[in-house]
Amino acid sequence: MSNTGTKVITCPKCGRDNEIKVYKTVNATTDPQFREQLLSGELLHFCCSDCGHEAQLKYPLLYNDMKNKFMVYYIPDVDREKLTDETLEKEYGSLEPITRRLVSSFNELKEKIHIFESGLDDRVIEVVKAALKDVVEKRTGEEVTGGYFSKYSAEEDRIGFTFFVGDEGEQFVQTTRLEIYEKSAGVARSADDAPADRSFRRIGRDWARNALYRYKKNK
Repeated sequence: MSNTGTKVITCPKCGRDNEIKVYKTVNATTDPQFREQLLSGELLHFCCSDCGHEAQLKYPLLYNDMKNKFMVYYIPDVDREKLTDETLEKEYGSLEPITRRLVSSFNELKEKIHIFESGLDDRVIEVVKAALKDVVEKRTGEEVTGGYFSKYSAEEDRIGFTFFVGDEGEQFVQTTRLEIYEKSAGVARSADDAPADRSFRRIGRDWARNALYRYKKNK
């Protein structure tokens, strides 16, 4: 089940202390309503009871989806590539093999949820995203500052990403055939030397760049 608690937050605008509910663990299988509230931003939304100031809360949160067999540990601004939490290991260590990921931003958390719910491998997604980033930069002549997985359709035979381009962060959607995803699977999996690791691991842009580098070097 989901695990909640309370915390006192001082409003950055008026200085008023607010006692709020915090979600240490969100179990999407037993409490699906929290999944919807998380993805909409409602679960991490703060509104000061005095001045009405609004902001997004940032605190560690574990997202657990038992049905799709994945867990994502959101730790704001974490700078580690791997994390082993002894408390979580005692609680979840006996589970059957389950994908564990570590993310540093709320947007990364949402992206991981969408990837795994689509039945896709995030390692492969990150490799495809890294490759398409280069394509977008060549097409636009602008630097890509970020991007996220935004489309998957077996019927249309397409997978797609939304990239942020240039100083203004203009959105640019780039899709490709699912064949590219399948071809990238070999690149991603050949570069992954710790598939059975019980640690929460960061699989993102840097990991994908390293995977592509190692693949080209060993080719």
